[in-house]
Amino acid sequence: MKQKTKLLLISSLLLFICSKCSLMNASVAYEYENPIYNPAPSRNISISFTKSDDHPDAFKDGMFIEGMKKTGLGIDGGHVFTRPKGPEIIKNAFITELKNLGFQVFDESRTNIPEIQIQVNQFFMEPEIGIFFIDIISVIDINVHVIHKNKIYKRRFKSIGEVMNIQCYDILYPIALDRSLKNLTKKTLPEIVDLINQIQMENNAL
Repeated sequence: MKQKTKLLLISSLLLFICSKCSLMNASVAYEYENPIYNPAPSRNISISFTKSDDHPDAFKDGMFIEGMKKTGLGIDGGHVFTRPKGPEIIKNAFITELKNLGFQVFDESRTNIPEIQIQVNQFFMEPEIGIFFIDIISVIDINVHVIHKNKIYKRRFKSIGEVMNIQCYDILYPIALDRSLKNLTKKTLPEIVDLINQIQMENNAL
């Protein structure tokens, strides 16, 4: 009987410790590495990437939370914040991939070249607690605007990244985030490149 009581006390203590850790906020550093596309020869096409901001309706409560932690019971715990912030992470990823694809990318508007702007509808990470495993899910939802000569081409893209483990560690958040970013660039860049090439062909035809 004493052994059962001892085991119960140990289990309760472990649950308390795990729950307490989950109630602590986490700051996750992330840098976009290992891009999808290898450096390619220049296309001799210039573009501007001027803005990547949160959508005005993304944080109606004024809290720029980029993720949640949960206790072993699945109860919401501490908050997760990224360094740099979500829109900057997305912008860095896109610029890296576009440069590797051979585009010359400027950070300010320029006459007669396409301009890219991104609105971030959702940038969020959280665990899904299972019986034996924990999934860290990263969701990114963006609007991409390509602006040229008073025309705005708008596309919306959403991607998900996931990583599974038996414990919830802070190191899993950037892994899930990286997977969702890679999925995002795979979805968006081919369409953006086709659109920019189309704009370039129209310019050459004038």
